[in-house]
Amino acid sequence: MAGHDIHNDVTPKQTLTPHRKPTITELKNAIAASPQASSYPAAALQSMTRNDLIAVAKRHSITVATTL
Repeated sequence: MAGHDIHNDVTPKQTLTPHRKPTITELKNAIAASPQASSYPAAALQSMTRNDLIAVAKRHSITVATTL
């Protein structure tokens, strides 16, 4: 479910809307690289929504590196 990021689509429908950071990919990568990665396997990360991923990052104080 979290594989499709509607807010950071490469062909945005609304060009005046800024990109939301962090992206889903950045969140997944940060969680996968954290010490808590064993608690969140790839299948669990794939089934999470963006808000779920943000909650995991906040719960475990995971720093997410973003790009411009």
